Amino acid sequence: MKVSRPDQRSGNTFTWEHLVPFCIIASALLALATVGYCLSAGVSVVTSHLFYIPIVLAAYYYPDRGVAFAGAIAAGYLTVVLLFAAESEFEVVNALLRVGILLAVAAVVSYLAARLRARESRYRGVFENSGAGIFLFSPETGKVLEMNRGCSAMLGYSEDEVRSLEVPAFWPGYPGIAGALKVRGVEGLDCDFIRRDGTSCPVLLSANLLPDGRAGCAVVTGTAEWKWMANRLRRSEETFRVILNAADVGILLTDPGKRVVEVNTAAIRLFGGAGPEDLVGRNPEDLIAERDREAVRAYRERVLSGKSFAPGECTFRRLDGTEWTAEVSVTCLPRDGDAPERLVVSLRDITEQRRVEEAMREEYRYLMVVNEVVAAATASRKLDDLLKVSLEKTVALLGFELGAVYLMRPENDTAVLRARVGMACALPATMHRDDPLCRDYVAAGEVRCIEDVPARYPGAVIRFIAVAPIPGDDGPVGWIAVGSSTRDAVSRSERGILLGICDELGNAVVKGLLQEDLEKALAAANRYLEEASAAAAEINLYVDVLTHDINNANTAAMGYLQMYLESGAAASDGVLVEKSLAAVHQSNEIIRNVSTIRRLRSGSVELGPVDLEPVIRGLCEYHMDNRITFDGTGATVLADDLIGEVFVNLIGNSMKFGGPEVRVAISVREEGDEVSVTVADTGPGIPDHLKPRVFERYQRGDLRKSGKGLGLYIVRMLAERYGGSVRAGDRVVGHPEEGAAVTFTLRRYIAAAGER
Repeated sequence: MKVSRPDQRSGNTFTWEHLVPFCIIASALLALATVGYCLSAGVSVVTSHLFYIPIVLAAYYYPDRGVAFAGAIAAGYLTVVLLFAAESEFEVVNALLRVGILLAVAAVVSYLAARLRARESRYRGVFENSGAGIFLFSPETGKVLEMNRGCSAMLGYSEDEVRSLEVPAFWPGYPGIAGALKVRGVEGLDCDFIRRDGTSCPVLLSANLLPDGRAGCAVVTGTAEWKWMANRLRRSEETFRVILNAADVGILLTDPGKRVVEVNTAAIRLFGGAGPEDLVGRNPEDLIAERDREAVRAYRERVLSGKSFAPGECTFRRLDGTEWTAEVSVTCLPRDGDAPERLVVSLRDITEQRRVEEAMREEYRYLMVVNEVVAAATASRKLDDLLKVSLEKTVALLGFELGAVYLMRPENDTAVLRARVGMACALPATMHRDDPLCRDYVAAGEVRCIEDVPARYPGAVIRFIAVAPIPGDDGPVGWIAVGSSTRDAVSRSERGILLGICDELGNAVVKGLLQEDLEKALAAANRYLEEASAAAAEINLYVDVLTHDINNANTAAMGYLQMYLESGAAASDGVLVEKSLAAVHQSNEIIRNVSTIRRLRSGSVELGPVDLEPVIRGLCEYHMDNRITFDGTGATVLADDLIGEVFVNLIGNSMKFGGPEVRVAISVREEGDEVSVTVADTGPGIPDHLKPRVFERYQRGDLRKSGKGLGLYIVRMLAERYGGSVRAGDRVVGHPEEGAAVTFTLRRYIAAAGER
């Protein structure tokens, strides 16, 4: 048998179904054990009350087996009593009486539980089989507790989905009436539910809280078909609706012969008459303004021909000659038996409506302008862009010719013109806080107009300026000024629009000013950090070179000289002297490279014409062992006196890594506005994986040579200094082992016209 609690949701049935038998058995065993222990210890207490727990649970959840279970418990109880207290007749008699009571309790609880099950089944049958949709919900959380099949089918939810459903998910209007529901309930509410597929489902709803107040019950009936039938009925009874609305709408009943045959009270009042006799019998055209009569005649003829038109507007004349505007609707009642043909003319005074519409148009204009300005402003990240875009929108949408925005910081007494659009104006670029414009107009906190603009600002071509303050945290942070050369005032709605725009821009302007201050502070801090980092890096470079490279070179030179002195001059073959000299040359090269880097970083760049021929020839003459070949060139490039360092470092690298047998070839090629120079050698070459970064600082290749890799780094710095570039390649393309080729480009010097 399926066990369930009356207030239990179906989602918990499986867990509770297994938990109840366990609780019954456990409590029964505990009661038997407790009674046995007490009797064995000689304690005579009313321990049989413990049996009420398993008996009541069993009788409540299993009504048809409750008495049998109670009998089994009673038998167990008697057995325990006979085992531990058989010598006490009083205890045995007492046990028999208690057994009877236990059986009676089981019978009563089983009977009541069976009645409750029957009633629950009856109510659940009503709940599930009701033609209306019913759902139970929690008024505190808005969660659906239970929903019948009719309601779930109406909404398109499955039984599993209903268990996690919340009322606002299908009833959007629930949060608005949740409070009223707790007080008095809801009766006959016409609303729309949202089905699972997102479509609307019109329903008629009644809801009340259950007596305990912990759950609410709602009954809904779909009204889609009712509404369809009501629309049909409303269309068929249109004539009667017009008459019934006579209290609010004037009605003229005329015949096709242009005669008023009947009027209602509203029509008499609208035309200023004293009674029906003032209008009945008149020609309807006499009540229409002359300029609208032709249009009304055409409208009437179309209605008589069977066509239907939407209501139109017409100007009428009262009996005293004054005119008023009305919305007119004409309906034709065709002849039906003895009933003659009639035209029903309904009149609705729209004077107040026009006033409200005008106010709504002004309000819409206000919202439209403010929204457009705010939308344009929020799309701009920079304060100047925000002000420019906002001002352009404001001037364009309000129909002005000039606009300006002044901003002033709290710590400064000067307001600065940050944005301006439109025609030229003599407005100053800055303005002091004590200027009458700031003191008398901006501080007022409202829109003020300056009508004596030409006298206040000579040279201005506009007639007036309207000023609206931009609010900040501690008072105005600026103002927007708009002006025109043709207008001389701003309307009340435009004043509201200007104030609305300023209010919306206030927070953005304050944030923008703070952002500008922050950016300036960050820029200054970054600049100081960059300068400090650059200085520290340069100092570290010089210290590193001085303490490491030059120290290594000098140590090597001193070591070779010491060996030379110890071995004796006669025994030396000059090798130690050559090594000492090489170490000194290396030290000199490092010092020269450091000096070059200092000049590159501290000196200004002043380029001029330099002939490559003497520079390269001088280096070739320095190396007299004929290991350098050069074909010559007549190229003149833009450079300075450091151009020779490029060749010194490239040739020095080739000699250092190539050894005594290396051969170096220098070639120059002119290509348009560039001069390409290649220094190739027959050394070990540069591996492909090192070519992209061989010109970085401290890159020395794979060979174990001394030096800090400054040579090629200086070559790259000089090439970039002269507006060129440098790259590493192979002397024989595709064969790096046959030697390296370094190519760098320089800008060719082109003499100006007339220059020799």
